[in-house]
Amino acid sequence: MRFVLTTISAVLLLCFLSASAQEQEGTQVSKEFTKTYRAYNNAYAQRNYPRAAELARKVLDLALADLGPEHEKIPVLQVNLAHTLILNGELEQAEPLLLEAKDRIIKQHGPEHTDLITVHEDQAKIYVSRKELEQARGELDTIISIITTHSGDRTPGIANVLVQKAAIFIAEENVDEGEAAYREALTIYDENYGTDNIRSADVISLLGDVDLSRREFENAEQKYMDALRIYEDNLLEDDPIVVANHSRLAKLYVALRDDKFAGHADKVIAHSPDQDGPAVPLFVMQPKYPVFPDGERPAGWALVEFTVTTDGRVLNPRIIESKPGRVFDQVTLDVTPQWRFKPKVVEGERVDQEKTRVRLVFVQDNIEVYFGELKL
Repeated sequence: MRFVLTTISAVLLLCFLSASAQEQEGTQVSKEFTKTYRAYNNAYAQRNYPRAAELARKVLDLALADLGPEHEKIPVLQVNLAHTLILNGELEQAEPLLLEAKDRIIKQHGPEHTDLITVHEDQAKIYVSRKELEQARGELDTIISIITTHSGDRTPGIANVLVQKAAIFIAEENVDEGEAAYREALTIYDENYGTDNIRSADVISLLGDVDLSRREFENAEQKYMDALRIYEDNLLEDDPIVVANHSRLAKLYVALRDDKFAGHADKVIAHSPDQDGPAVPLFVMQPKYPVFPDGERPAGWALVEFTVTTDGRVLNPRIIESKPGRVFDQVTLDVTPQWRFKPKVVEGERVDQEKTRVRLVFVQDNIEVYFGELKL
């Protein structure tokens, strides 16, 4: 399931805590607390979540020592720690902290306080991880109620939650409800930011995924292209969001056996990070399954060898071996030059990968593809 993370509540929480720490500096809390909190804030901003979790735990321990367990800021610090633990995948450790913080905040401020937004959002993620989707939707509905109470029902925060609800509906195979939630989120983003904003583009892309799931390929293509146009107007061409949308279009065109895949695939490869390792297949178009005049689909395999170039293309493919006879040779050679790879990287440099071998196994309507680099 494509569960989309919203960050508004977490950012507000961090800003709130930062202000709180500054107010308390030199009075109620120690200098060690202030220094540790600032280090935590920096680690979180840099997305170093393991370090952020370590520091958040230390901040909580220092606050308990400085302020005592009943201080009103303790539950907010518990939420911070739980949030970073969730980002690290440590959900079981996070949940008790969330539940304790939730009880404390409700006792202090009531059930619709804005500090509870992150609590409900993170609890929803925990429920999703356990595939308890109805409970997750309940948490998101509570967030919508809190935001509506404080800011109205047409704010971007509502749209953020609707996007998450849509993902859950789709995971429950309730695609129509999911699409409706996406469309409502899109309307709210457009109202607040204008029609050519990045958040709207994100939702347009998700609606393209819905069309693709229904095999409405032309509709999916149009939405992916609309989203790409907005991304390219607002972001650099090597931005991961732009690259991801090129990848989405390339995969769509590969499925349609459309040559338009190549331009998008080449942009993905051009902006892929160079990490040492062998060539990795990114976009693999399936060969056409040969059919005999009597309608029979033969079974067998073909082993093809080629070089993967530094721009991820296939060079000089040749059949090494195939059975039966040469039944699968031509269909394999027809499609191989259209494949695209993440190039081989050695010591940070892209290099040709020679003697790359791929075995295609044809069984009824299924074609299995096995990749490997020949080791001499």
